[in-house]
Amino acid sequence: MRISEVSRHSGVPASTLRCCERIGLIASDRERNGPRDYDAQVLERLAFVGTAKQLDLSLPEIAALLDVVESDTCTQVRESFRPRIAARLREVDARLYALQRLPTRLDAASRSADQCPDSGTQCRSECVLLRSDACDPARPDRSGIRR
Repeated sequence: MRISEVSRHSGVPASTLRCCERIGLIASDRERNGPRDYDAQVLERLAFVGTAKQLDLSLPEIAALLDVVESDTCTQVRESFRPRIAARLREVDARLYALQRLPTRLDAASRSADQCPDSGTQCRSECVLLRSDACDPARPDRSGIRR
């Protein structure tokens, strides 16, 4: 299949196909300066890549999983996949926790900005925005340690 056919069947833009080929996620047969020619397996690989991207896996993680999927047993694939997904889940939980706290921190920062003194001099330690506790109401001291 030519790149336009793969793009049409997979819904993946040609530029993305070229990028996937450049980093080794897919391959084509190509003579010097000739058109790329992909085999039918490329659609399956692209579906795998698309699903893995929906799980927010990085391209190196996807490439490693593709290697496992294409060379190992289902048991080995599962054992390779599980820790990667568990790690991503921990990262997502940490990001969600930080995002859930963000509105409170933004509100505290806004209130702190209202307390900044009017001054024609360079902002110094009296500016509440420069204090480490200014944006976190749960940190009343400057040490950065939650009490």
